Formats: sequence, structure tokens, C-alpha cells
Amino acid sequence: MTLIDEPREATAASVPAPAAFRAIQVLDAIAAHHGAATLSQIAAAIPLPKSSTSNLLVTLELTGMVRRVATGWLLGFKAIEFGQAVLGSTDLVAEFRMAVNTLPTLRRDTVLLAALDGAEVLYLARHDGQQPIRLASDIGRRMPAVVTSLGKAMLAALPAQQLDELLDGLGPLPRPTKRSHRTVSELRRDLARVREHGYAVDDEQNTIGVTCLGVAIPGAARSCAVSTTLLSQRVTPEVRVQLVAELQTLASRLAPFAVD
Repeated sequence: MTLIDEPREATAASVPAPAAFRAIQVLDAIAAHHGAATLSQIAAAIPLPKSSTSNLLVTLELTGMVRRVATGWLLGFKAIEFGQAVLGSTDLVAEFRMAVNTLPTLRRDTVLLAALDGAEVLYLARHDGQQPIRLASDIGRRMPAVVTSLGKAMLAALPAQQLDELLDGLGPLPRPTKRSHRTVSELRRDLARVREHGYAVDDEQNTIGVTCLGVAIPGAARSCAVSTTLLSQRVTPEVRVQLVAELQTLASRLAPFAVD
């Protein structure tokens, strides 16, 4: 699987090309910010003097990697092109796009492919289906793993020690809705149910009125999962059984492409 490698600890002083490293830090700082990031915010996030940060921003602007707006800086369209090129060359994503269309129920619904990155879910691909309302997150977006079916499916599949280390470092759990878990103990009980049943449920824990079902891809070198997103009013016992079965089929089909 040709996804982004796990990040290694590094500093500008420890790499052969410090300027390139700093440029990536600038892009990371902008990407992590909700909306446009100011020069001061970017410089503080790296950290780097404002003058040096400004020089990096101007250079990145000339290459199309960032763009200047009235309120600060945003990622440029060239960054989007690079991201799409990475996903387009990934066998896992290509197989996902083909496999979803072979499944009679899932192909009509919204289906997502995501990877686990620390305590967050990173969306890699989306199948929009034929539903009149678009419910899914955008490719490249991140969400807290603990409030998504994708995230909970991947967390439940982690080795016990790795899961304990991740949960110990969480701090207060995010609570987008009143149905979100309040404590790590509640989350652990939910993850135990995921392991027992073979799939995870986001029962309006992220968005009121929306339910998601998620299944981890077995044997993935890096934790990955697939999910479907639908209006809660559509989730009957029969629909749930059908969707979970097809998600498990999809996950099994993707498994050979997620081991490298």
C-alpha cells in the first residue's frame, strides 16, 4: 500500500535540506488551521521568525502551493493536485473505487475509505452513490477517531498495548453531540462491542440525524477501514445487516491491497 509513511521525529538541523523541511512545516501549519492562517500563527506553529516564515510563504506562493487571501494564507491548488496524484497512484484507493460499484446496496450509498493517523481519521477516498443528500466528509479531511465508525473500527482492531497508549494520551474526549462518549471507559465498552460484532456504529455521535457503520480492513499494514453514511431514519435492522455484510465483503476485498 503506497500511502504516506508514518512520520519520523526530525528537526530542521537533522535533515540534509533544512529549507525544504521548513517549507513542509509551513504547509503543515496552514493545513492544521481552520480557515486562513495568519503569518503570526504560522510562525508560532513552526516556530520560526516571522521574516523567515514570510520568505518561505512567498516562495511557496510562487509555486502555487499556498495562496494569499485577505485574512491570511491557505493551501494552494497545486497542493490539491499533488494530493490527488498520490491517491490516484495508490492501489488501495483504485481498488476501493472499483469494488464499491460491484456491491448492490453500498454502490447506492455514500461509502468512505480512511486511515488512522494517531487519534484522528484521515479520509482517503469517497464513493458518493445515488442518495439525494451528500453526507460524507471531504477527501483529506481529518476527524477525531472516537466519534466516527471508521475510527472506532480501527481503534478496536489495534493491539491492546498500542490502543492503551493511544487512549492514555487522549485527554478530554471530543463531544460534537450529546450522544458522543463522555469518558474513555464508555469508549472502551463500545470498542469491546465492535470487536464482538465485527463492525462499529456511529449512532449520531458525530452528527445528529446521521448514522455510520464501519469495518476495519483486516491485516492492513497501516490501520484502514471502510464505512457507509446514511440518514438515521433509513437504518432498519434489515438495512443494517445488508450494509454490514457488504462492508465486510469490501474490507476483505481490499485486504490484499493494504498489506504493503
